[in-house]
Amino acid sequence: MSQVEQVLVTDTAGVYAQMDFVTRDRCRHAVERIAASSPCSELEVARLVVAFAQEAMPADDTDQRRAHRASVCLPEPRAALDIGEQQGDGAGRAVRHRSGAATERGRRMIRARVVHAVLQCAPMDGPAPPRALAAADLAALLSVTRALAAPFDLRAMLGEVVSAAKQVLHADRGSVWLYDAATDELVLEVATGIAPVRVPSGRGLVGACAHQRAIINVPDCYADARFDSRVDRESGYHTRCMLTLPLVDHRDELVGVMQVLNRADGVFDDYDEALASALAAQCAVALQRARMTDAIIEGEKMRQALEMARVVQMSTLPTVMPSVPGYDIHGTFIPAELTGGDAFDLALVGERLLVVLADATGHGIAPALSVTQMQAMLRMAFRLGADLDTVFRQVNNRLSETLAADRFITAFVGVLDPTTHRLAFHSGGQGPILVYRAATGSWERHRPTSFPMGAMAVDTVRPAMTLALEPGDIVLLASDGIPEYENGEGEQFGDERVCATVASHGGEPAAAIIDALLAAVRSFAGSAPQDDDMTAVVVRREGTSAATAGDEGRIIRRTFERTFDALAQMVAFTAESFDRLAIDPRHLPTADLVIEELFTNMVKYGTGSAMPVELGFEPSLDGVRIVLVDRDVDPFDIRSSREVDIHAPIDERVPGGLGLHLIRRMASSIDYDYDPERRESRIAVWLAGKQ
Repeated sequence: MSQVEQVLVTDTAGVYAQMDFVTRDRCRHAVERIAASSPCSELEVARLVVAFAQEAMPADDTDQRRAHRASVCLPEPRAALDIGEQQGDGAGRAVRHRSGAATERGRRMIRARVVHAVLQCAPMDGPAPPRALAAADLAALLSVTRALAAPFDLRAMLGEVVSAAKQVLHADRGSVWLYDAATDELVLEVATGIAPVRVPSGRGLVGACAHQRAIINVPDCYADARFDSRVDRESGYHTRCMLTLPLVDHRDELVGVMQVLNRADGVFDDYDEALASALAAQCAVALQRARMTDAIIEGEKMRQALEMARVVQMSTLPTVMPSVPGYDIHGTFIPAELTGGDAFDLALVGERLLVVLADATGHGIAPALSVTQMQAMLRMAFRLGADLDTVFRQVNNRLSETLAADRFITAFVGVLDPTTHRLAFHSGGQGPILVYRAATGSWERHRPTSFPMGAMAVDTVRPAMTLALEPGDIVLLASDGIPEYENGEGEQFGDERVCATVASHGGEPAAAIIDALLAAVRSFAGSAPQDDDMTAVVVRREGTSAATAGDEGRIIRRTFERTFDALAQMVAFTAESFDRLAIDPRHLPTADLVIEELFTNMVKYGTGSAMPVELGFEPSLDGVRIVLVDRDVDPFDIRSSREVDIHAPIDERVPGGLGLHLIRRMASSIDYDYDPERRESRIAVWLAGKQ
């Protein structure tokens, strides 16, 4: 410690208690400025500063000190000189000229400079006036700003900030701590002479600063209970004073803390805090920019990964639709993101057509992998010769083993036989399955046949449902992203608009039907964003039905009272309809048996309903479709009724069920649909071929 510093440390200890505005640093600056422009040495000036400070301040009363402070705090040297004369010659006696005793005028001028320098460094009623920034310090600050405008390495950039802080604040060391939100810790990223360390966000001065998000200026660290001396003990360094500043980004979130240690000539003051705040802002900008750059890089990596996943996923979808005699088919997949959880497949398996539409829960890569996995398993199983029921069960069970507990896939899995024009299918949670009947211009809605695939393993599955397709009929499969697409008002596109759009384009190619459907959805949605994947599959049997050719008399329906007496009327109506529609009369006895059995069951078991029963006939090229509609009733699917062992002795048979058993054996296909809202049951029985 120099003699000057000894004077200021030892002789001003008592002065500090009275002169809170005169700090050791300010006295030191006053000494330097006076000595630089006077014939006195710094030691002589230091003694004069101390002596005059002791003489200038009243000892006790605070109000007197304030009044006296106000009276002596004058900006001009002349006024300070007058005050020095009023205070006597005690301070002047300490001044000596380098070549001998100072003149009286010299002593008076030096005393005036002491008053002006000390008081100018410490105004009474406001912050200290800013010190002039040295050219070298300004250059250091500007170099940090210039460096931020160019590409930089984060550690190198933070090192520049710390270096600039040490220079302009005359500090011995500096450090930058980064806040790790994941662990709630502060990590020493850049430091002078200190090894990297991690501390909890609430420990020490750095933790207090992070918690309070405010500057902490500590003149004596070991006198502050918040100071963590562990780093000093481990490094052998001694921290005297410290300036700690929070680093906050543009979103007002903590990104780190900057610390500056041990000012070379004392402690940090208000002006140092202002300079350090500017540097802390530069440091926060560097951190923010680095994080944004990292986020952009990671985002680009993720985008590239998603692009690759999209390429893989799209490569599994058919790009060229398979050719099926007598059918026009098409499918489209439009993901809401780069990858999606929807998928479809249209592939020939021998002479049959595999038809798949799937929708996995969620969006992104994971659902895309799930549906791609399911699609691959389905193709492999069918090409190995497995039947539809076995494939559906085995793939479902495999998915239940591999998918996460909260994941599943809704999927339609069907096989079309183009020679019999029948589409057998299982639908695991995927619905509704919409079928447009060209002969009547009406729609059938079929519900899922099972719970979603992968939700749970099963030992058996119900027999597949079968749809018989007539010329012009259309099977439409659509993921929920189409009917549930919302416009700006939150209204959904809905199934009714889907059906109306498809029906209006029913005579067009399958691809044109899907294009029209998607165009209608986009027009309805307006500027509303696509929130879900959109996937659609159309299977359209080619040819023109009698109804679309203009023969409106080929669709016949009539209602009958719910009473056994109506059976005779129904038999007569059936014969009349066969004659009018030119239906092969060989189907008439079977039709009578089917109608009598079904109508009898409706009257017998639907006792809670008073609604009439509707009977309708729709002709086909090689048969007839019989439709009975029963309203205000509970559901009863005749396809699920128990089987009858006709070979068992009659005394061992359970009564009932024989009529339904015969219908299932004689019918080419049976469809059943139930609307719970309207409590409406619809049974359609197809009679085709030779009877």
